Amino acid sequence: MPRAGAACLTCRQKCRKCDRGRPNCQRCVSKGLVCGGYPERFRFCGIASRGKWKGARIPTSSRSSTGGRSGISDVASDIQVPSTQEVTETSHSNSEGDQPSPAILGGSSETTAKDLSVPEKTPEVPTRPLPELPDDVTTLLDAPNTARLLSHYDEIICPHQIAEIGDDAENPYRAYILPLARKKIGLLYAVLGLAASHLGRITGDEFLHEATAVEYRMKAIRALSEEIRKSQRTSLLEDEQDTVLAIIQVLLLHDISESGVSSHGIHITGAMSVCKQLLIAEGLHGRRQRAMFFLGNLAWLDIIRASAGPERMCFSQDVRELVACASDRKFELVNGCPREVFLVVGAALEKAKEHTLGWLTWDEYQVALLLAKNKLYAWEPQGREYPSHDPLWLSIAEAFQFACILRILRLLDPLKPASSSDIQECVRRILDATAVITPDCSLLEILVFPLFMAGSDCLSPHSRYYVLTRLREVERRSEFRNPVPADLLRKVWEARAAQAQDDHTNISWTAFTHFPGLARQHDYLII
Repeated sequence: MPRAGAACLTCRQKCRKCDRGRPNCQRCVSKGLVCGGYPERFRFCGIASRGKWKGARIPTSSRSSTGGRSGISDVASDIQVPSTQEVTETSHSNSEGDQPSPAILGGSSETTAKDLSVPEKTPEVPTRPLPELPDDVTTLLDAPNTARLLSHYDEIICPHQIAEIGDDAENPYRAYILPLARKKIGLLYAVLGLAASHLGRITGDEFLHEATAVEYRMKAIRALSEEIRKSQRTSLLEDEQDTVLAIIQVLLLHDISESGVSSHGIHITGAMSVCKQLLIAEGLHGRRQRAMFFLGNLAWLDIIRASAGPERMCFSQDVRELVACASDRKFELVNGCPREVFLVVGAALEKAKEHTLGWLTWDEYQVALLLAKNKLYAWEPQGREYPSHDPLWLSIAEAFQFACILRILRLLDPLKPASSSDIQECVRRILDATAVITPDCSLLEILVFPLFMAGSDCLSPHSRYYVLTRLREVERRSEFRNPVPADLLRKVWEARAAQAQDDHTNISWTAFTHFPGLARQHDYLII
């Protein structure tokens, strides 16, 4: 009697009998687990011959996969990692000492374009053979397209990733990443993938944007997986540790440039959780400024994604305090948020996570949020140390201060009407603070989060128009298109317009970033 086929990945991992039901194993469904699917679902086909990934050496699936580029990491078939379903089922309850396995890099095969809440693009990529990508740095550096892409990364992408010193030699995206990329092939693949995606989009070269960029990105993810796996067997050297952090940073920039969504949170929660434990165990301190730079940026991105759902937070307050103490002025130059505000809002979101997971009573939670709110109201931007003497930093600080107050007010009472006086006071303070930043000022590019937070509670047409105008100015200046902030704001505003006239219940933007069918939610990177 012929076998019904292989067991699903979840049942195989749990060593139990599988009913081999299609499309999902009913044993998994009955237990409330996400069925991992069946091995034959993915097959490696060499060079894709049709569809969106035409010409690229990527895996194909018997079912459609995610439409956004950020989902490519979820179907990287040549990353030899075990099934991740059990990890994703328990990921929201992981504490600092119980971090997910690096297997999370493999992601989930159940994502769809609808899940990403980003329009799926299906352009026909011109038929053109992709050259074989070498597996050693020297050969790749000598490849025909490499110099052009590295130049684009150096001259076009780097200056817009950090305020004030964008074009200087000390720009860390230039000074830290490029030298490492010339030694570590995984990082070189990641940089080339980001540059190919960005250059292809702004020049209209679909093959470069759709096929070449994906090819490099797949190679980078594979290299990252190998480094993470190596870290489980032996201690990594400093360059190797920093390379892992840098690859994650560049992959996240790729996500931001493409869709603003990082699928399943795999970059921060998976690889980063393992690496930070390793780095802290070996004594991360101010001398490791390169590592601290990457870690600081990822810690801030962790707060950004936790704003959409506190259960998504990965870093602990100890790590954030380490970042605040050991980072230099580049932390604010990249992220904008003053580190004192960063610590307060991070602690508040961590308390929100603990309450969500049942570790904190309602009364304890409310007390913690009220203390955080009072700390932020009492915090004075004047007299603080900023990256430069430019008085505009006071406005930047105030914008982030009230954006974080607004987030805490929403945690205290998610249904509070947007018309409430304290909510509208925060909106006014943010909009007034950002209004003094001119379109030609590099500081404008770090204001996306405060503008978004204010926009989510804007009520008047002119204030909404102002927020969208400023977001378009950021996009024009940076040439990075992150569609998530404006898309989420429009959904909130449309939902409010559809409410009955006597219904003043708040419509939260976080409702549009959560999908009940996903074991691990996507990261919305609103920067």
